[in-house]
Amino acid sequence: MLPTRQANLTSIRRDAWVEVDLNAIELNLKFIRSRLTSPIKGISPDIAPPACQGPRLMAVVKSDGYGHGAASVAELLEASSEGIDWLGVASIDEGTQLRASGIKLPVLILSPTPSWAITTALENNLDITLTSEKQIRDVAACGKARVHLKIDTGMHRLGVQFEKLEDTLKLIKSLENLELVSVYSHLAKAANEEAVTVQNQLFSQAVELTKKHFANTFFHLASSEATAFPQVHYDLVRVGLYLYGLQPDTVSPDLALRPALSVRARINHINKIAAGQSVGYSWTWTAKKETLLASIPIGYADGVDRGLSNRMQGLLMGKKINQVGRISMDQMLFDITDVPEAQEGDVITLIGSDNEMAKIEMAKKTTSTQTTLTLSQWAETLDTITYELACRLRTRLPRVYTRTKQK
Repeated sequence: MLPTRQANLTSIRRDAWVEVDLNAIELNLKFIRSRLTSPIKGISPDIAPPACQGPRLMAVVKSDGYGHGAASVAELLEASSEGIDWLGVASIDEGTQLRASGIKLPVLILSPTPSWAITTALENNLDITLTSEKQIRDVAACGKARVHLKIDTGMHRLGVQFEKLEDTLKLIKSLENLELVSVYSHLAKAANEEAVTVQNQLFSQAVELTKKHFANTFFHLASSEATAFPQVHYDLVRVGLYLYGLQPDTVSPDLALRPALSVRARINHINKIAAGQSVGYSWTWTAKKETLLASIPIGYADGVDRGLSNRMQGLLMGKKINQVGRISMDQMLFDITDVPEAQEGDVITLIGSDNEMAKIEMAKKTTSTQTTLTLSQWAETLDTITYELACRLRTRLPRVYTRTKQK
């Protein structure tokens, strides 16, 4: 098998991998920072002092950094000149993994921590989210803790009801072991300003009520899409998807985001079939003419949804090619009839840019959307969101990180 005739990195473990462009994450962070212009007022600098002017910034690295690798992303962000003040994770195990990797930034567990795991969280210097009276008392019984109170402003998933907020605040204040670091909520429709306004009306009341009881507590409501609305920036903004250059289900040209994730695989077999022959499980695709097929070692066990069968494309040596037949657990097929020069070992890009195509267009001084395939295209095809698809890709694909010196 040829190592490659294309300018691509590879994994040393298998012939299918995820590439993560760390430069893209830095550029996305810079873009996010440019949107956050509100000054911080009245917050003690002793509580995770902001790395830059404007609201604090929390990078959400749950689900292994949305499939990009939480530890590597966190390491990059911790060292970034753009400044990250907090990291957000979904569970205690995600937090302890960051600590085991040497990450020193404040880490907030965004979901309730089971009572039997509270001590572990405290031993690892992890901040804990509180959403009920029982949780408050459980945490206080385990020792000194930095806690964050989540309130329900309309998502109706987790959080203390506004009607119970004052009693909850009084309870927290009465328990000496608890330091209330922040109060926050979660937006149900973060890109819809009308919906954001409805939730913000209740949250702003919660802010004023909290200030009557706690002087140094800070507040946060906005996620990636809500960075468009300065009125909800408050003292901290939590960003996840935008950090990785992704948008939920479509690509907006108005956002200067660069996707950090690419998915590639090497051809491991080439086969020629006659017209009329069918391929793959259940024979869902039949050749209309003599066809050259290439197999690559990646499938639904790697996070490439089976529903993309016969509905997705790849990039090979400067050309778009169609995936054919049913995607199986470990393999999929592409029609490479229009790329007869392809050989085993050549790289097919499923998500990301095709380096060969980009070089051709650069030589011609032209640009085209043909050079890139996006996760948003998969999401549109499957009627889902990029969040889900990015998280699936962490299943078993090895990751290769790239970073170049910026001028």
